[in-house]
Amino acid sequence: MSALSLRGILENNKLAGANYDDWYRNLRIILMHERLIDIINKPVVTTPVPKEDGSIDNERQHQDMDPPTIVEYLKKMYDAQSKTARYQLSKTLFKSTLDVDSPVGPHVLKMIDLIEQLEKLG
Repeated sequence: MSALSLRGILENNKLAGANYDDWYRNLRIILMHERLIDIINKPVVTTPVPKEDGSIDNERQHQDMDPPTIVEYLKKMYDAQSKTARYQLSKTLFKSTLDVDSPVGPHVLKMIDLIEQLEKLG
């Protein structure tokens, strides 16, 4: 498989918060294929960042970060969102009850949808 077709995987599956684990796995696969995995595997070197005013935009704020630091930052940011989303979905799933006079079909579809959403989040 060519590197170009592998890169298409990242283009088609962009990072969107809840899919961090899948995105990161795809990124690692592509970097391993291109023999660039050391870029994100090297140890994180912490360097003091000079304090600037709060009006810095995100792009400029992160332009001097090395790849392992960026990956750690993304993991912290999106992993918490993913855990919260999984918790909320689990809570909704476990509290779901079928009313006595309600039809079973819509309830089953709702339960299946919740389970599929949980599956997507891992």
